Amino acid sequence: MSGTTTTPRPKKRWLIALVALLITSLLVVALLLPYLLKRYIETHSEEWIDRKVTIDRIILNPFNLRYAITGVTCYEPKSEVVFVSWKSISLRSDLWKGFQENNWRFTGLRIEAPYFHIVQNGDRFNFSDLLELGGDDAATPDTATPVRFSMEDIVLSDGRIDYKSDVLAAPVGIKNLMATSTVISSENARMDFGLGFDLNDGGRMDGGFMLDTEKSLYGIDAHLKAFAVPQLLPYLQDFFACKSLEGAMDLQLHLLDSYSDSTSLKVSAGLDLHDIALVDPNSDQLFRLKKATARLDTLVARDQRVDMGEVVLDGADLKFVMLADGTDNWTRLLKLDSTTVAGDSTTAQLQASESNIFVLLADYISYLGEQIVASDYTAKKLALTNSAVHFEDNTPAQPFRYAISAINVSANRITSDQEAGRVTASAVLQETGRLKGDAVFDPKNIRNVTVDLTVDELALNHLDAYGRWYAAHPLEDGSLQYITKTVVQDGKIDSQNHLRVDKMKVGKKVDEHDPEIYVLPLRLATGLLKDVNGVIDLDVPVKGDLKDPEFRVWPLIWQVLKNLIVKAATAPGRLLVRAFEGADEADLERVRFEYLQPGPAKQQEKTLKQLVSVLNAKPELTVDLVSIVDTKAEAKEVAVFHAKQAFLFPDKPTLDGADSTRIAELSTRDSAFSSSVEGRTAALAGKSLHDRCLALIGAAEAERIAGEIEYARRESTMQFLLAQGITPARVRYRDGTAEELAGQRGVPGYRFVYDVGE
Repeated sequence: MSGTTTTPRPKKRWLIALVALLITSLLVVALLLPYLLKRYIETHSEEWIDRKVTIDRIILNPFNLRYAITGVTCYEPKSEVVFVSWKSISLRSDLWKGFQENNWRFTGLRIEAPYFHIVQNGDRFNFSDLLELGGDDAATPDTATPVRFSMEDIVLSDGRIDYKSDVLAAPVGIKNLMATSTVISSENARMDFGLGFDLNDGGRMDGGFMLDTEKSLYGIDAHLKAFAVPQLLPYLQDFFACKSLEGAMDLQLHLLDSYSDSTSLKVSAGLDLHDIALVDPNSDQLFRLKKATARLDTLVARDQRVDMGEVVLDGADLKFVMLADGTDNWTRLLKLDSTTVAGDSTTAQLQASESNIFVLLADYISYLGEQIVASDYTAKKLALTNSAVHFEDNTPAQPFRYAISAINVSANRITSDQEAGRVTASAVLQETGRLKGDAVFDPKNIRNVTVDLTVDELALNHLDAYGRWYAAHPLEDGSLQYITKTVVQDGKIDSQNHLRVDKMKVGKKVDEHDPEIYVLPLRLATGLLKDVNGVIDLDVPVKGDLKDPEFRVWPLIWQVLKNLIVKAATAPGRLLVRAFEGADEADLERVRFEYLQPGPAKQQEKTLKQLVSVLNAKPELTVDLVSIVDTKAEAKEVAVFHAKQAFLFPDKPTLDGADSTRIAELSTRDSAFSSSVEGRTAALAGKSLHDRCLALIGAAEAERIAGEIEYARRESTMQFLLAQGITPARVRYRDGTAEELAGQRGVPGYRFVYDVGE
């Protein structure tokens, strides 16, 4: 039987050929086409977009429906600077089904390590030319079949953006950019996005935003954490000369609004500041803030309702210095432009542009304040806690320094519909004085207010520099109590002021004082106004119209006091009956010297003899002499003395008594002398004369000489007491405790601290 050969059926052969052709086509699509497409794009990219493009790989996988482009870099025109790049962009989609049904659905979009380099000049960007490529798109016919589209499971990771603009003081960069979205669809009007990134210069942003095209709504939910405030320094330096700005900021924002209806705005926000510090060009601290919290619980535009949460500033510390030329350490640092207006008048305005972030913020705060006043509002708590103001005035010949510490101001829950709002305040004045007060105001018109204020135990010797300069008399001792009740209603002020001064002691008239003042017989008047207990009681009422531009409260109070002093001095008969004989208590509490005085003179000997009389009358007592000199202040006086010496006797190494007297009589306000010092310290512009002189001699040398003077003063004082018959066991010199020295430091001298000997 002969064999037979079996041949494939024609239908089976065609099926095998078709499958082979399909597989070959898919392989071409998956392998060859991406390579050709990659080469084609790289070859023609500069022709198309004027930018070189490089691509690591294009993936078109028809088997698992995955499509990706990896390792893409697009450069700036004719440059090696990267414009856009990414590690990988991939997604999955059934393109054939989308083409058949006109329903394009994509899933699993992954964008890895994208980078964008954005440069703006005016209204032009480094990609503006790309937006202008091509012509107008042809109009789509009304009969066109609508295209359905959806993108699900979107993740952008490890992104970076560098942004440089002519409106920014410095480039801005973000990194670790992460963005997500569950779905973007033509069938769903609402889209939600998650977003997070780090700022290159410090700070982290987390949150998201929502867009609803059907309801014309958009929302923002953002939290900025640990934003490094030094990034704002260049914007501050646009209009304010400063060296550094430190601190951190946290900001939370929740916003829902409509881009078609502005009355639908709803906002809540929170702001936290930490360890803020502002330093001037001379490295002096201007302002410090430990922390601050502000909460805007709700702002509803449609209802004109504002609900404020807590607004608390804690640990604020402000330094304010008045210079002899009338400027201060704040306004002199402002960068102002003078602009001529109608006629010859000029006006000054800040150099900063309207796009400066601080200018924008000031405008927004002003607008928000207007909205609060015009709306129904509630404020849960407003407070300033644990704060201080350090004030220095170089207008007098001797600088005046004063510290207001432990400042606490608070207002609990204030609403626009309540009958009255209340603010309470307290502070410590130069370590010893106490201030307490409260204000009750009309929430509907905060200009209508009643203020009750009390100041207790205000040490007058702390105001000695002002007493010498503005009253020509030293304020050596005394304690002031001041009580006021002031009512302001409809622009009218009614202020009742009561002053009680206990143990006030005024020194003899000094020759160096403000040349514009009228020298009052203050020492005589003080003695006459005292009652038998050494107390002065005064009532000073003030009434007037605040709307009158000529009305000034403090000049009026001073005029009343001035008239009272003049009357007391010119008609003393009625007051002499209140006088009493005996030692002044202040002379039994301390002895004071002039700066640079090495030992007791006649005035100090009188006080020390009264101390001897007390010890002789009370043999059981001992006394400690506690130095109360402000060593830094005396070091500056040493520096001024040596500057005067160099000015008057530049070639005379040894001084005699007449020379020293001439140096002492030379006023620090002498124009030739001050000009000489300023010429030798030109680099210290803005510093006081005392600080300039200290720089000339050196702080260490001035403090050494001041220490020698204090040593001589102490030894001569002790020797005088011993010479008066006081035994060494009953008097000694020692350093004072913090409690003993609180509020005492100032001009040289010793506080007498009594004790009972063993």
